[in-house]
Amino acid sequence: MTAPAPAARPSGAVRARRLPPGWRKAALSLHVIASVGWLGVHGSMLALAGAAAADPGVRAEALGAAGLLSGMLVLPLSLTAAATGLVLALGTPRGLFRHTWVAAKLVLTLLLVAGSNLSIGPMVRDLAADPAAAGGAGMAQAVGALSVSFTVLLATVLLSTVKPFGRIRVPGRGRTALRAARE
Repeated sequence: MTAPAPAARPSGAVRARRLPPGWRKAALSLHVIASVGWLGVHGSMLALAGAAAADPGVRAEALGAAGLLSGMLVLPLSLTAAATGLVLALGTPRGLFRHTWVAAKLVLTLLLVAGSNLSIGPMVRDLAADPAAAGGAGMAQAVGALSVSFTVLLATVLLSTVKPFGRIRVPGRGRTALRAARE
């Protein structure tokens, strides 16, 4: 008895490359480590900024610590999380735009990478450079920005674990398109 012939793919269909299991596990581990680290750094900076806003006696030390975290960890962790996320999306059946949660997480992550490194990080480092000038408005802006970024990072974690919304539907790719491709 012979094996059944594989189903023919529609013309122009390209088989996506898949990561070997060992590479996928390594990329996933690195992605989780970087993402959790990034979340932890933002949570720490938020706590330090909150302490600096609440108590002028610890303002210099708290802002100095937040500035160090921002300067040393945010860029490498955010870029690693984004890069490994792209590798996983492109190297697994999930793809970049097959599932709504993956596409939403990609957009949020890219916005966070830009916001963390181009806006929030410099703001925190500026406050750390001159804690005496870090008055009410500057501290409120820092705490607000860090609160928003921390909340969005939590949303990306929820998207990864809950995986809501299902697949992205593409018009013309329903059952009738599959039947037509088989004929």
